Amino acid sequence: MPTILLVDDSVDLQIAFNKILTSSGYRVELAGDGEEGLRLASTVKPDVILLDMMLPKLGGVEVLLALKANRATANIPVIALSGLPMSNEARLKRDGAISYLTKSNLEDMDILLQAIDYALLMPRADEFSEVAFHPNSLLEN
Repeated sequence: MPTILLVDDSVDLQIAFNKILTSSGYRVELAGDGEEGLRLASTVKPDVILLDMMLPKLGGVEVLLALKANRATANIPVIALSGLPMSNEARLKRDGAISYLTKSNLEDMDILLQAIDYALLMPRADEFSEVAFHPNSLLEN
């Protein structure tokens, strides 16, 4: 069962997303601020992170940059969530987010679920290794 980490300070959004995501077959971890989100990302190692951009303690952009700078979390796909206009999308993708969703579009939860499916299907650098393609090389050493 894939794990989704939702980092958002809105309790209402946490409740709604938790219900929708668990009923869609995901395990959900919740963080209410940026610092807690970073801590959980390192300990839980979620499959996808849903990251609000407007957070207390440590803002979403700072969290995104910290996630991508840390080898342990750099390969976790991050979906940026915000009430801000889509004009921020290009910058957030440059910073490492795989997609950007405005909260006003999330009235249709299929958009969120499709973004998560896309994130889970993206190849991740940490999923591939030389050994995976040459299993006999371990026996030769």
